[in-house]
This record gives sequence, structure tokens and C-alpha cells, in this order.
Amino acid sequence: MLMTKNAAELCTLLVNELYGQLPSRIVAALLERGRSNLRDLARHTSLDSKQVRHGLVLAIQHNLVFYQSDHETSSTTYEANSQGSYHLVRVGKILDLIDRRYGTTAKNIANDLLMLGHVEVAQLVRYHRLKHGRKEVAINGEENHGHNHHSYSDHDLQNGEPDDLDHSSDPFVDDTRHMNGNGIRHDNMEDVKPLQTDEVYDTLAQLIAAGVVESVSTSMLQSPQDLKASVEQDCMKEFPNGIRGAKVITDFDMMVKSHLKAIGAERGSMKRKLQESAMFEPSNMKRQKLANGTASNGFAGDGGGSILRDEPNTVLRLNFDKCLVELRNQKLTEHVEDYLGETTAQVFAALLASLCRKIYRCQHDQHTITTEEEEEAYFAGVRVTTEEVLDHLCSSVDVSNGIGTASENDIDIRFAEKIRKYPPQTQGSHLQGILNEGDEILGSDDEDYDRTGKSSIAQVNGHHSLNAQNGVKIGELRSRDRLRQMRQHLLILAEAKQQFARHCGQNEWTVDFGPLIRQLRYAELDTMIEDNFGRHGLRLTRILREKGKLDDKTLPAMALMRKPDVHVKMAEMEMAGFLEVQEVPRDNNRAANRTIFFWFFDEAKTLRRVLDNAYKSMVRCLERLEVERHKKRNVLSLSNRKDVQGKEEEMLRADAYNEFMEFVDIEKKLLNQVSKLDDLVSVFQDF
Repeated sequence: MLMTKNAAELCTLLVNELYGQLPSRIVAALLERGRSNLRDLARHTSLDSKQVRHGLVLAIQHNLVFYQSDHETSSTTYEANSQGSYHLVRVGKILDLIDRRYGTTAKNIANDLLMLGHVEVAQLVRYHRLKHGRKEVAINGEENHGHNHHSYSDHDLQNGEPDDLDHSSDPFVDDTRHMNGNGIRHDNMEDVKPLQTDEVYDTLAQLIAAGVVESVSTSMLQSPQDLKASVEQDCMKEFPNGIRGAKVITDFDMMVKSHLKAIGAERGSMKRKLQESAMFEPSNMKRQKLANGTASNGFAGDGGGSILRDEPNTVLRLNFDKCLVELRNQKLTEHVEDYLGETTAQVFAALLASLCRKIYRCQHDQHTITTEEEEEAYFAGVRVTTEEVLDHLCSSVDVSNGIGTASENDIDIRFAEKIRKYPPQTQGSHLQGILNEGDEILGSDDEDYDRTGKSSIAQVNGHHSLNAQNGVKIGELRSRDRLRQMRQHLLILAEAKQQFARHCGQNEWTVDFGPLIRQLRYAELDTMIEDNFGRHGLRLTRILREKGKLDDKTLPAMALMRKPDVHVKMAEMEMAGFLEVQEVPRDNNRAANRTIFFWFFDEAKTLRRVLDNAYKSMVRCLERLEVERHKKRNVLSLSNRKDVQGKEEEMLRADAYNEFMEFVDIEKKLLNQVSKLDDLVSVFQDF
């Protein structure tokens, strides 16, 4: 993450928004001062050591702070996790995505993990049941200790849960159920929806198998740089004579790499165990409908939940890297829909879903801890067959829509079925349209390809018939037609100018995320430049992006603009930081009339400036929200009461309700603006 003053301030505000002032002060001190120990933190935050310890525990539990212990000096230093702090801005998008893809129970589990941080399986399940298993309201005042109605099922009691739980010392119990003072608990049994423990375990197993939730090990509490340094220090002990010579250096690097891969394999052991339990197959991941009309959690049995029951002490947390992959899929699907339509976009979403079963992060760097499988998937690419894409496509999608018809003479089957073995090369901001060396042009890999574009329901012995004959069923033929039609959408994706997909082998497909995200990044930049500097500014920027450095005498002719207009527009864009100029004197006098001015587009510098401006805008939105909360603090204190929440229109006076709705409208606008700015940051930096 690009760490600037505005970015550090944004991370502090986000931590304060979700977890309060104490961890935000510690995170702010670490972002400003860098790596610090307990004594330095107490001095920089003006807190005593006990408060600092409490804040550090909370920050480490929510992956906001890394720590590194030196056993030789018995000292511990702490470092802020800026990326983990910034991920908090995407909490709403992540919960909405999990709700749509995995269901309401999965969303509630993810929300609990966000509130608790990393937590053991048994504690998470117990907290989830206490929070979502029943809806109890106390409204009249006196506490009725003798009538506690719990909605636990008999199956829960058979798995080691006592039927009368003493929650007096349980930190996972929400004691804020009493209203109006005297604490009698009135249970409305019609509102109570029993929550089966099996459902929680199975949903949690599904999230772990999909990578949305990950198991936590001690090594994950260190920064990747510290972890690699520790592994290198341990490996140094195997080389008492030092690391000298090419062979020794190679052996040392191989040992470090193997140790890091072993750490990565240890982190993913629970995920692999659940995937190998046959609960993560594509056929089981389809959202089957239950008798009551609700979607299932995607598991064919209770194998995943039983595995988690056997390991209740496993520590879990939300995996933001995998959630970012899902957000990238959503953004790319919207991008395809803008160009190719809704049906083709849904096919593309199915292609991404099948590919991303083996993709767990968007970007890799030299410090990323991965397994061999993840490394191979990132560098060699992931391929899927047409049948696998069809398995992930919702059965309600009508794939016959969005496909044009053409005569046989208008179709060049050899060109339409071309196979590209290698990713496309970028030329400026465009992709080259010619085949690379080694690419092939083959015939159709569809065995039942019909040149006329007319798919028959059944053709037996040369005659068309609507009935199944010779053992061929109409359902199988319709399934074959659906596969063929979906394949036409995949070819549309591959033939598009943007090359959304690539036909990489016989009946195999893939997506080149690097070039695709680069195109999306250029599209966002072009929109921004056109909004600020008009069509002429966009034209000049595209020319410089394609051609590189150009002098001010060549630009007017290439842009078809007057020279004074070019100079004015270029100076305006240079002042805004979108273009750069280089002066090359012809002699030692450096006179203006003897100097060549080369204009060029510095993409990296432009992106850094755009990101910093986005951080600054998000900071101002959040600060404005705090100001509005302070202005409306009186009415907000009323609306935050338990007996008023959800019934503001009934419980508040007309003037107070109007003031409350005015604040809600302002809050919605500010948070929507923050979300839009985060979309830009995701495209420019994280995807």
C-alpha cells in the first residue's frame, strides 16, 4: 500500500470508526513513528503501559498490528499493518458479497469474525448462536431470573452443551437485552428462529473451503518481511562457514524457499482437509433449493462440519485477500456487462468462479508466503474446461440470449476457433491483435459444432424428431445445446477487442488478469482525464501513452490541434500532475530557443498522485461525518437507545425524527462517496 500522510490518517480514522479510540491511537503512533516497542508506544500515545497492552491485544487480534519477538534480547517490537487497516473500508462490500454468494448465515459469521478478530471455532459457534439463535427483548424493567427460554435444539444438547448455561462470566454474552430499566425478559416465541449448530458448522466449513475464512497460525502474526528474515536466520545455522560461492548461495535460497512453502502449506492444512472431504466439488457448490425455498449452504452432507467439530481449538479469521479476489471478479463482470451485455457477463462470472477456486490473492510480491499450488496457479495460470464453466453457471440463465446469427459463408471457423497459448502483449494501452509465435489456428474443438448455427433438438438416422430415439434423450440434447450456446458466449469473450477470455487449449479457457486490469486502469484514468481536461486533454494523453516522449513541435500535428492550444492544455495537465516535461538543451547556454521540450506520460507517478488524492478525499468524507455526528449528537443519543432502534418514526417526536432522517441522508451520501473512491483505489492498486 502507498503509505503517505493522507493514507496514514485514513487508516487511523477507519480503525477508530470500527474499533474505537484506543487501538486507533496505537495504530496512528506506529504509522507515524514506525516500528516501536512498548515503552516508545506509551510515550508517543501518552497512555500508561496497561492501556497500551490492552490496545495492542485488540489491534493484534484484528490483524491491525504485527509483532516481532527477539529471543536473544527478550524484546518485542510492534509494526502497523497498513493494508489490514485499509481493508476495513471494504467491510460493507465484503458482507454484501458473502450474503449474495453464500447466504445470510455466512454473512453473519463473517460479521462476527470482523467484530471478534481471530477466534477459536468453538467460541465463534457459541457466540454466533447466542447472538443470532434467538431474539429476546426485555421491556418492562424487572429481571426475571426464573424463566429463561433458550431456543437450543435437542441436537445441541447432545453435543456436550448443558441445558442450563451460566452466562454470568461469559464474555461472549450480549447483556444489552434489557430495556426501560427493570429487566423482565419477555420472549416472543413467534420471533424465535431456532439456529441449528450443524448449520453453523457446515456454513463455516464452506467458507473455509472456499478460502473466505482462513485458519490462523503464529507465523501470520508477523509481517512477511520479519517472517522471511527469521527463516533466513534459522537457515544460516546450517551453513557455519558462511554463504559464499554460487552453489552455496543457490542451496541457501532453495532451503529458505522450501521453509517458506512449508509454512504456507501449514497455514492451508485445514482448507485442504475440507476440500479433500468431497464437500467442495462444483456439483455440491451449486445452491440447491430446500423444501422451504431457501438456499442450502452448498454442502452435500455434514462432513465439513464434523471435521470442524473434531478441531474446536482451531483459530480462524476472515481472509481479506480472498475477499479481494471476489471483489475483483465482481468488478470485471460489471466491466464485461457494459461492453457485451448481461448474458455474456453471467457466463464470464461463471468462468471467473471456476478459475478462482485455485486463486486466493490478487497480487504476489517477493515477501508473499504461498504454497506450490498457489505459486503455480499465479505464474503458470489456471485453466478450466467448458464443462467446468457450465457447472458454475446458474441454471436460470438463458444462454440463448445475446448470440447473433450469421450465414455459413460469413463465418471463418479457423479464425473463430483460434487457440492462443500465451497471454496477449500490451502495446501502449491496447492489446495486439495478431497471434504470437507458437499460437495456433485450429478447427473447432466442439465435436457437435453446427456451421449453420441451427441446433436441432434431435436428429436420428437423418430425420428430425422431437422424440427421443435410439437411446438419446431430449434432456441430454438440450444439455448439449446449452453447452454449445454457452461456448458461443465464451468465444465472444475471447474475440472481443478487450480479450476478456483466452481460448488457451482444446476445450480449455483462462483469463489473463494482468492485461485485463491494466485496460480497466487505463479506462478509469481516461474517464478522469476527460472529466477534468476535456476531449483534447484525453487525446494528448493517449498520444503520449502510445508514442512515449514527444517534443512540443510534433504534438500539434499528431493531435490535429493548434500549437497555442496544445501548449495551454499541456501546461494545465502538467500543473495537475498528469504529464511531465523534460528539457534537453542543444548547447551549454541553455537558452529557451535552443532547448528541446519533451513531453511524456509517467504512469507510475500519475497513479501515485491519483491514489493520494483519493485517500485525501476519503479522509475529508470521514472527518465531515464526524462533524455531522457531533452536530446531531442529541438526536443520535435518542436513536441509539435499544427501545428506539428500528422504530424511530414511532418513538421520536416529529422534529427529532426529521433531524434524524437528515443525518441519515448525509451519512449515506458520505459513505457512498467513500465506497466509490475505494473502487478507484482497488483498480489502481489492489486488483
